[in-house]
Amino acid sequence: MGSNKIRIPLLVALVILMILDLTGIIYVPGIVIFIIAIALIWYNINIRKNHKRN
Repeated sequence: MGSNKIRIPLLVALVILMILDLTGIIYVPGIVIFIIAIALIWYNINIRKNHKRN
């Protein structure tokens, strides 16, 4: 449950940034969305590896 404290807010922020960018309300550089997505993927892989070890 502790991993969701980081994962859920990052995922929500990513979705909100993507929606605001697509609707034209704000401009978000693609690199920002890409970095957040890569961080989420890396964190998810890291959590799964640690979970398998325990």
